[in-house]
Parts: sequence; C-alpha cells; structure tokens
Amino acid sequence: MVGALAEQLSPRSLKHIIRCYLHLSDEPRACKALKFCLPDMLRDDTFSSCLRVRNIWPYKWLQQLLLNVNGNQVCSTSWMI
Repeated sequence: MVGALAEQLSPRSLKHIIRCYLHLSDEPRACKALKFCLPDMLRDDTFSSCLRVRNIWPYKWLQQLLLNVNGNQVCSTSWMI
C-alpha cells in the first residue's frame, strides 16, 4: 500500500497508514518487528512534500513512529529536523 502511494499520492490514505503504524509501534513486539519491516518510503523523504504542506498531525505522527522504532537514535531523514 505504501508503495502504491508513492505512485499515486493520497494524503488521506497516507495519514491513516501512518496512524496504523504508530499504533503498532506502541506494542513492544510489534515495534521490534517494525525495525526490520517498516517501509523505507516512510523512513526517507518520499512523502515529505505532502506531509509538510498538509495537516501537521501526520507529520508529527510519523516523527513519533520513527522515534518509537529507532529508539534513542537520531532519525536519518533530513527533512524531519
């Protein structure tokens, strides 16, 4: 689904996908699994233009998701700084 969003962007769908991953990251076992299977498109700046222009909440949720998944590591995405 995330891959399909890169081809045909739907901000509303992206918002819901980020929120679902964020809820999964609240569960310790799921969070550990997300370290390996979270789509790279959510880790890099693929959706940065959409997230910065639109509603601020999906942007903040994505920041929190990456913080949950990466632990105390600094996010590697430059657009989140």
